[in-house]
Amino acid sequence: MRKFLTLLLFAALLLPTPVQAGAPITIANQGILGGQMIDLAGISNNSTTLSVEGDMTANQVVEVYTATWCENCVDSEHALMDALEGQDATVLVHHRYIGESQDPFGSQAGDERWIELYGETSASVANGLERAAPTVVFDGYRFVAGSVPNGESLESDYAGMFADKHEYRSWNGVESNFTWTGDNSSGTLTWKFDKNPVEPEGMSWTHRLMVVEHSGYFPDGGNGLEHYDDIVRAVIDLDANEDGTGWNGEQAITLPAAYDGDDLALVVVHEWRQVEPDCCGTPDDEDGNDGLLPGFLAPLGLIALGAAALARRE
Repeated sequence: MRKFLTLLLFAALLLPTPVQAGAPITIANQGILGGQMIDLAGISNNSTTLSVEGDMTANQVVEVYTATWCENCVDSEHALMDALEGQDATVLVHHRYIGESQDPFGSQAGDERWIELYGETSASVANGLERAAPTVVFDGYRFVAGSVPNGESLESDYAGMFADKHEYRSWNGVESNFTWTGDNSSGTLTWKFDKNPVEPEGMSWTHRLMVVEHSGYFPDGGNGLEHYDDIVRAVIDLDANEDGTGWNGEQAITLPAAYDGDDLALVVVHEWRQVEPDCCGTPDDEDGNDGLLPGFLAPLGLIALGAAALARRE
């Protein structure tokens, strides 16, 4: 009986512990620049050319993960809008898609990107959920899940996270521009993103187009919101050519139809990741192993050690 209880105790210690959402997390070595927007509302001529350019360090990308059935998402989004009032921010609202039956706004590519960038962090604080609603991410690296305030209020939490901009926003002269030639259903996107001459080593970039619907009406959602704003309807990876000054590309794109109305917009974002050099490996043993139990065997090893210790005592 004592052996059984000991094994049970070891197993319990290895299980994930529920973490109350609400505390901001910094995701190391990643982030987002960009956020300039082209509105396509009312564009019916397939040869219309629209363009936008600007300093990528000035505007901040704020991403939200939500669902139409998520009641506490409403509190989170209202607090976020209050915190961002008057600020230079582009809000991108991602809706659940994978396995979703009650939300019509998300996309497969959108969920896959969310998991790639934020899934591991989300799972660490939301009981294993890689796509926890609500979640808010500033600049692609300041992350908070849930609607439990960490400070005095959600609004003050979000305002503080917005103000805590990444050091890369001090870069000067990092320009981005893109041009859309087409209409609100298809066209050609041409874009260019300057390289910072003082960019650290080990940075890699991914460039994406976000197709945003300014507002969608869905009265059947369980959270009672009915009108949903800044909806990311599609996430499209952009092909990039690199030269000595930066990255650029030109791509023919077919846009998704708006859920309702005529209010699509285009946003280009530039996602960066920085790979840290591995300075200190673990010495190999004589058989060429790394001296540690493989990840999936480590918990079993701990349990076996505990059981062996108990057996020796008896």
